[in-house]
Amino acid sequence: MDVKYNRWLRSYVGHQRILQLRACGFIRDEQGSVLLCRRADVMLWDVPGGTIEPDETPSQGLVREVEEETGLLVAPQRLIGTYGGHAFEWTYPNGDQAQIFAIFMSCEIVRGVMQDQSRENVKVGFFQPDKLPPLLPRTVRMIEDAFANRPEAFFN
Repeated sequence: MDVKYNRWLRSYVGHQRILQLRACGFIRDEQGSVLLCRRADVMLWDVPGGTIEPDETPSQGLVREVEEETGLLVAPQRLIGTYGGHAFEWTYPNGDQAQIFAIFMSCEIVRGVMQDQSRENVKVGFFQPDKLPPLLPRTVRMIEDAFANRPEAFFN
C-alpha cells in the first residue's frame, strides 16, 4: 500500500481511538543483552516493532518494522504472547488515541548493521537484563514474559 494505513484512517476519524495491531520483537545478542529503542515521542524505551500494514502477516510486519527501526534483519522464532486491554490504551503526543493489540515474538538476528536512531527512535541499543533503562509501562509485562521463557504463549 502506497499510503500509510494509519495516516489514511486518521484522515477520517481524527484523534478518536482506533484499534492498532502491533508486532514487536524480543531480540537478544550473543551476550544475552536485549535490543531496545528509545522512542522519540515519549523518551522511554520499548521493544522494536510497530503497526502491521494491510496485506502483511504479523511476522512480515515485525521484520519490516525492526529493519526500519534498527537496521537489523530478523527472523521471528516463537510467539511469546498477545497483549491488549487497558494497559495498552495509548494517547500519542499529538492527541491521537489508540487501543493497541500487541503480538510479541522472539526473534533471531539474521544480518544487518545496527543504526543508532531512526525516524521514530532517538537511540537504539542492547541492554543487559539486570540493567534495563526506563521502559514504557506496557513493555514491562512483555519483557517479564519473555524472560520467563514459558513453552506456551501468554494470552488474555
